[in-house]
Amino acid sequence: MSNDWRKQLDEQLKDLAIAAQQYTHLTKEKRIALTRLINAIWQSGKLVHPYKGQFQLLYQDIYDEAVQNLFFYLCQDNNINKYDPERGEVMTWVNMLLNKRFFPEAIPKVIGKENEINLENSHLENIPSSQPMSLFEQVRECIETDPELIFCNEHIKGHPEANFQAIAKRRCSGVSWKEISAEWGIGITSLHNFYQRSLKKFATKFHEYLYI
Repeated sequence: MSNDWRKQLDEQLKDLAIAAQQYTHLTKEKRIALTRLINAIWQSGKLVHPYKGQFQLLYQDIYDEAVQNLFFYLCQDNNINKYDPERGEVMTWVNMLLNKRFFPEAIPKVIGKENEINLENSHLENIPSSQPMSLFEQVRECIETDPELIFCNEHIKGHPEANFQAIAKRRCSGVSWKEISAEWGIGITSLHNFYQRSLKKFATKFHEYLYI
């Protein structure tokens, strides 16, 4: 990567982060700014891969879990305001979060530690009802209500119970791929690949429902 390209990327991400910080509440404008920021982070290809070479076949599942939770974090509770443009670049901050917090947190979730704590649910219970819904909650509600019945009809071939809605609801509630695999007798790789394809397929629909 050339220094000019890296500098341009850093400036773009910093501008998007600062734009998202301008809004106190989750307005349409803030959702747009956060969506653009997350898309730019993902497409940059500069997210770190902690503990590379460890965890063998489970590594990609742990990594996907960590990145998903990192992006949820960026959309919640004005967490974007914890980024300080004066102290460094967006990718430095994001990669520190991924490396020090979200990847280590994802390990027991995927491996299926018995004393796993569902942090997402305990966190949601503490949100005052008057607080505007986070982007994560809006996507979750969109999937659960499924106004056009498209999410529940998109399923793994031969497994109507393993539809996108059912999988997404379990993932949003902190259920690991290992547990979902055991529940339906479907391989983790098949479940994960179907889920990723469905997310891409419905991306436009999410934007339509959420006006982002």
